[in-house]
Amino acid sequence: MRFGSALRQLSVLALLTCAAGLPAQSFNLDSGREPLVSLDGLWRFHPGDSPSAPGSHLPLWAAPAFDDSAWPLLRSDNTWSAQGYAAMSGFGWYRFTVRVPAGEKPTSLLLAPILTSFQVYVDGKRVGGSGKMPPTIMPNTQISYHLFPLTPSGSSSERTVQVALRVWHSPIWASYVGGGPFLHGHLAGDPILLAAEQQHRQLARNARFVDSYAYSIAAALIGFTILCLFFFRPAEREYLWFAIILLSQSADNVLYVGQQIYSWPPIPINDLLDGLLVATGIFASFCFFWRILHARAGLLSRIVLALVAFSPIPVVFYWPGWFSAPASAAIQLACLLPAAICIFWLLVKRALSGNLDARLLLLPTLLDVGYYVADNVTIVLAQAGWTSLPRVLEVPLPLPPFTMQTGILLHLFFLLAMLVFLILRFTRARRREVWLAGEFEAARQVQQVLLPDAQDQCPGFTVECVYQPAEQVGGDFFQQIADGHGGLLIVVGDVSGKGLPAAMMVSVLVGAIRAEAEHGASPATMLRSLNHRMMGRSHGGFTTCMSAHIAANGLLTLANAGHLPPYLNGQEMDVTGSLPLGILAQAEYECISLQLAPADRLTFVSDGVVEAQSKSPSRSNALFGFERTRQLSRQPAAEIAQAARLFGQTDDITVVTVEFSGLALPTTQP
Repeated sequence: MRFGSALRQLSVLALLTCAAGLPAQSFNLDSGREPLVSLDGLWRFHPGDSPSAPGSHLPLWAAPAFDDSAWPLLRSDNTWSAQGYAAMSGFGWYRFTVRVPAGEKPTSLLLAPILTSFQVYVDGKRVGGSGKMPPTIMPNTQISYHLFPLTPSGSSSERTVQVALRVWHSPIWASYVGGGPFLHGHLAGDPILLAAEQQHRQLARNARFVDSYAYSIAAALIGFTILCLFFFRPAEREYLWFAIILLSQSADNVLYVGQQIYSWPPIPINDLLDGLLVATGIFASFCFFWRILHARAGLLSRIVLALVAFSPIPVVFYWPGWFSAPASAAIQLACLLPAAICIFWLLVKRALSGNLDARLLLLPTLLDVGYYVADNVTIVLAQAGWTSLPRVLEVPLPLPPFTMQTGILLHLFFLLAMLVFLILRFTRARRREVWLAGEFEAARQVQQVLLPDAQDQCPGFTVECVYQPAEQVGGDFFQQIADGHGGLLIVVGDVSGKGLPAAMMVSVLVGAIRAEAEHGASPATMLRSLNHRMMGRSHGGFTTCMSAHIAANGLLTLANAGHLPPYLNGQEMDVTGSLPLGILAQAEYECISLQLAPADRLTFVSDGVVEAQSKSPSRSNALFGFERTRQLSRQPAAEIAQAARLFGQTDDITVVTVEFSGLALPTTQP
């Protein structure tokens, strides 16, 4: 093993010694150049279309023998509109020659983007093209580098090849988009090298849209996140509108990138989709600001939103020739402008009045929406021929290793401000929820204190009560108070509404009930006193109440103020009704009396029992009803309340059962 290793080391040393004696390779800058030639420069040009060659269907101007020496020369890196043929539509021809050296390899032609449709002829033969010729009037939007064959094989001698380009420019674009070649980079030479160069230049062009591509992804992710937040908090519609703003911007950027790179969808569909997405974003922005700044929706806002909804329609008016392109764009912009002005006006008004949200969003919104309006005004002016700089506001900003459009940068600034606003808003809402939760918990504890406890039990009676509020606190109330003579006072009622306001009204009523009970008030007197206290406090609502006194000997006295009649031994009692409390100041409440026997059972329920509503698909919207309540009225209170809750609770549920045992307190002998 040691011998083999030494032998290998000697072999490597010998090779290095020999290599050291060899001369270094020499590179020749002259003969070692790549077989490519630039075609940028002056090309012969002639407006109009070529007649056919005599005896042939081929165009005369494509023939290699045609004399084009009288044609003017135009630069190949700029449109004909910029070189003396302004707003020219229709056909135009270019001609130039390429000298191909002797060799065995074929050669190809790489042409930089040309506006709009064109055909390529080599020595009078058509070798390819891009787009469609008339009668199709749709401009070709494929802005890319095209590769065509120049010579199919090599030749033993040098030769000259005549190249002719037949270009057609749609009149739809001619007023503001120049026709013909507009970029440098035309090449001829080795097909393999040109294919690699074509791919390289296309990738370089694609890199110009990295900012739009990246923003579409970011806006979509954040938009869907905000949309999910709305689903968790559907009452806060601002999350929905903000999500729509971001998702419409994301979709519009996807549409823009798809059109620029893949030339899809067709221009009319692209224009319509772009108009719809822009209108959707402006519509959502208007609704968003109107909501967060608490503006009233009136006739003016409806008219503004109607104009925004109409704005996508004029976008395609110029395709059938109803309007010119600048007129269509101007109509669309005029429909969107009132919404932008209203948003700015509202932000400024609220900011001057001290609204912190308006002050935070004023500058980002002014820059973002204002830039869109200014850019489109510039485009309309260019389309109308009033300026030669159609996208003067869209000069990309250097942001190594890429560039960024000004509009995308302002979108990001606006997005940042909106996220800060929503985080602050969510934080404020969360703090308020915590505060309200504390308030509800305090109210719940107060309500629990107001419910009867073991000290209110009275010998001779078995009382069961179940109270299940629909929310954390509710509007049902129940009191049982021993009268000090072996009897029992039962008061059951229901304040209209739910939540904290109803719970606070219950507190007032319970205090009044206990005060009246100390004076030994009869059921009718109790209701009259409660009615007097409720006048002016109901705020459009009402309170039902049932007052019942059971003496030690079983004599039942009842008075009713609009409450559900109780059940006696499974049968609904016939109780004279009257108006609920707090409606009529002079309301009268009639008492009825009934003698209870030992083991008789009274059941009081609130309307939350009979109005429980089924959520089952087989019996959707069915009510628990009086018949089910009657059938269960002899059951314990807990079973009745549980049955109603499982059926489908929609309101506060209160069930009170009282069983009279007939065990009266002993009387004192005189």
